[in-house]
Amino acid sequence: MKIMKNPLYTKGQIVEYIIVGLVAAIGYSIFLWAHLMRASYESSYLLYIGNAVFGAVILVYNLILIRRSYVSKRTVSMLIEGHLAAAAGTILSIIIAVIATLAFHPDIVSPDQAGTALYHAPANTQRDHPAGWLFMVVIDAFLLNFSTGSFVSIITSYAGKRNQTKDRPAHLGTRTGNGPVTNDAS
Repeated sequence: MKIMKNPLYTKGQIVEYIIVGLVAAIGYSIFLWAHLMRASYESSYLLYIGNAVFGAVILVYNLILIRRSYVSKRTVSMLIEGHLAAAAGTILSIIIAVIATLAFHPDIVSPDQAGTALYHAPANTQRDHPAGWLFMVVIDAFLLNFSTGSFVSIITSYAGKRNQTKDRPAHLGTRTGNGPVTNDAS
């Protein structure tokens, strides 16, 4: 019996996930750095633009995946590859976010810091709790980057499939015994 090698987990593919994730994380980090330079809560919208750039990079990667013969025939393969690239990018963007925040504002975690808190910020990120800003940046990098990458991967893996008629239809009805599945409301 010959075992078929899965092309999703080869060394080349793992390197590809890391490279795509790194490009997505760098795209996010450009807007993160602009937010950190301004040091104002009012510039938090830049983080969301960075999340959109992250999602756009994952979208481009998924559009490239559509053209591959192995992936274009298998929706789940494309879904897994997109999620692995999004997960790699999310991990790298968290690491970059923590390093950048601590590099721009090194005394953000010290209790007696003088003036590195966000201007016009809510109470949880003011001068009494300046590490709240770091928490806000990490949560944004974690939740929103993975969410946008996951959303883009799901949409493009199903909508981008060329021949969707070969998939078995999902039955929405209930099983009424050992017979066929019915879609009757009764």
